[in-house]
Amino acid sequence: MINKIKFKLELFFLFVKKNLLFIILGIIFGIFVNIFRDQVLAIYSNLTQTTHYIGVEGLYTSKNLPYSINQLITYGITTHTQNNKADISPIINSLDIQNDNKDYLFTLKDNLYWHNNRRLEAKDIDLEIEGIEITPISSNQFKISLQKPFSPILSTLSQPLYLKNLVGLGPYKVKSIKYQDSFIDFLKLEPKDSQLQKITYKFYQNEKDLISAFKLGEVDEIEISYLPQDISTWPDISINQTIDTTSKYIAIFLNTQKLESKQLRQSLAYATPKTKNKNERCISPVSANSWAYNPSVKEYNFSASHAKELIKDNQIEEISLTVIDRRLLPTAEVIKKSWEDVLDIKVKISVSPQVNPNFDAVLAFGGIPRDPDQYYFWHSTQTATNITKLNNSRIDKLLEEGRQTFDPQERKRIYFDFQRYLLEESPAIFISYPTYYNISRK
Repeated sequence: MINKIKFKLELFFLFVKKNLLFIILGIIFGIFVNIFRDQVLAIYSNLTQTTHYIGVEGLYTSKNLPYSINQLITYGITTHTQNNKADISPIINSLDIQNDNKDYLFTLKDNLYWHNNRRLEAKDIDLEIEGIEITPISSNQFKISLQKPFSPILSTLSQPLYLKNLVGLGPYKVKSIKYQDSFIDFLKLEPKDSQLQKITYKFYQNEKDLISAFKLGEVDEIEISYLPQDISTWPDISINQTIDTTSKYIAIFLNTQKLESKQLRQSLAYATPKTKNKNERCISPVSANSWAYNPSVKEYNFSASHAKELIKDNQIEEISLTVIDRRLLPTAEVIKKSWEDVLDIKVKISVSPQVNPNFDAVLAFGGIPRDPDQYYFWHSTQTATNITKLNNSRIDKLLEEGRQTFDPQERKRIYFDFQRYLLEESPAIFISYPTYYNISRK
């Protein structure tokens, strides 16, 4: 028994003697890994994390990144609920509204840090919003002051917060960014949570280039407005169809100074074919998701008889239809045929990225603000943005009241009335919400 123990000890010491260098190096390595455990894990995570490449259409700078990208990198002072109501964002602890809705006292949450590891302080809050004054009260408290009450202010304060070079506060930080001709060429994002994928956004000038990039394997995911037949038959890809009811709509904007008759504009509306898909159908400029959306306005569903009746005393021989975005050309051709067949007028289609001040009708995408305030688009004083040149005192008054009223129910009533009167005047023919196809490799 003793001889066996003695033999095993001799064998152990012989093993140690023979591998002493490797044992010492192993101990040193173990101590090193234990001391620098977090750094080692970060390196390991960095090596094993996969990267998801997403293609994006459009020319963007750091000032106008898409909402979907901004929300990954940072936060605003406020955010929006599912039905577009403004609320405080994750970086705000509390909000106190004072001085008859002219002063907003925000308190930041404790221990918040920018992606460069600098602590977030009230003095960092810097927003490019006309008509507001930002005053730091303490390291974690700041006040935003208005010259006069403005009810959409909380929605406006959802503007993303950044330091230089897109240093933000969100779940992803910018690892690298490359510009080409002052526009972003690609944007690499790294998550704080090592369990999440890295994301690299690559930007392309148009949809054709975006589709080519996906076919060539440059990106793993794209979002486009039409589904190419060849891609739809590819194996091992996922295709999800979505209808965007929150940011855009498709409409024909009518020049109310040239097409002065309300009956004529309504006649054109009834003669315009609309989708029968209720989820896709747009009937007003307020998002169908919004708390202020009025579902009971005039819908102007296609009706040849209504169109012919209304145009009897308002006959025109010719009308020009300008298309701002080439993707809408097929829609323009359908409208042209319908107007010519139903109303017996000649329709001339042209394509132009700019709106001629003397236009008749423009087929384009309209923007939907998250707050129901539509002052800039329809108020008679807004000559630069009210492209229909609408001048209606009742609508003007509702738009003025809407941005000075803070009671939610009263605001809702105002915007319900605004939509009702706007659709009665028919300065625009609301057609549909755009459909997008998200295509990704499985």
